[in-house]
Amino acid sequence: MLPDGIEIRKVLESEFDIPFTVSKTIDGREPVFWITPTNPGKELFTLKISFQNRVRLRMEFIPEKYSVSFIQAMGHRSEEAKMRFVAYAKALSAKGAKYSVRANSKDLNIDAPNEWPTEWNSFEARVTKMPVNIDAESSYADIAADWSSLMMGLVLSLADIVPIDPEEDVIQGREEGSLQRVTTNRYERNPLNRQLCLAIHGYACKICGMDFEKTYGEIGHRFIHVHHIVPVSQLGAGYVIDPLNDLIPVCPNCHAMLHRKNPPYSPDEIREVLRVHNYSMYYKNVPSQIKKVAEPETEYGKKEGVVSNNNRR
Repeated sequence: MLPDGIEIRKVLESEFDIPFTVSKTIDGREPVFWITPTNPGKELFTLKISFQNRVRLRMEFIPEKYSVSFIQAMGHRSEEAKMRFVAYAKALSAKGAKYSVRANSKDLNIDAPNEWPTEWNSFEARVTKMPVNIDAESSYADIAADWSSLMMGLVLSLADIVPIDPEEDVIQGREEGSLQRVTTNRYERNPLNRQLCLAIHGYACKICGMDFEKTYGEIGHRFIHVHHIVPVSQLGAGYVIDPLNDLIPVCPNCHAMLHRKNPPYSPDEIREVLRVHNYSMYYKNVPSQIKKVAEPETEYGKKEGVVSNNNRR
């Protein structure tokens, strides 16, 4: 078992592809986690996660000492970034959390991002969830990792962070370690979209139903691929990704099968391939006597006196 801070950091770094610093203090008998995107200049923010009586979770955005420029830039983000911020807020609400987001000491109307002020001098965000179940199987660190990823995504939605997802290169067979030329027309994969897709759809494969944690236990926790239903390279300039409809969690097997042709198969096509193949394999292995009973119109049914439903009066 990893120490709490390292466990949380590994989860966040795997999801957002940026480095984090995580520390822990104790308030009473319960831990408080302090999570910061690593930045030596103290120009960003810290996410504080605390617990009360083992049933209440509280997350709070705390600006760092020199975060003025960062907060001002949040107010000038694109419409796509604002819509992603809204989607995260709604995902938090759908999971039973209550949130408060404010700019310039005034509530932001989540349903009308076009009405938000563009000049931000301050930003506040708080999220509470009750109850949270902390038991032998769900530690404080587990809960903090799960919820901090959503809260971190909410804030980072309005930050200029767009790493490249390497998964597609693996699927397409690019030689590992080969050089890449990154040009201005390359479509980058935003980890915020990926994480939001998983917050909405969960971690089970949407094609075959594979759930890695149920199959492999702890090492399968939070593992899944995310597939762009329309290839990223085919998206037009300015296209806004909808994590609900444009992205889908899939296991590596189904992901590879989706990419067996170019353009890729659709998820529905691979589902149909699975359905037909599984049916044929099941029927192939059914004992012959059961097959004959299931087909009363065959010669076997006539010889043995089996009467079909169609011939009954």
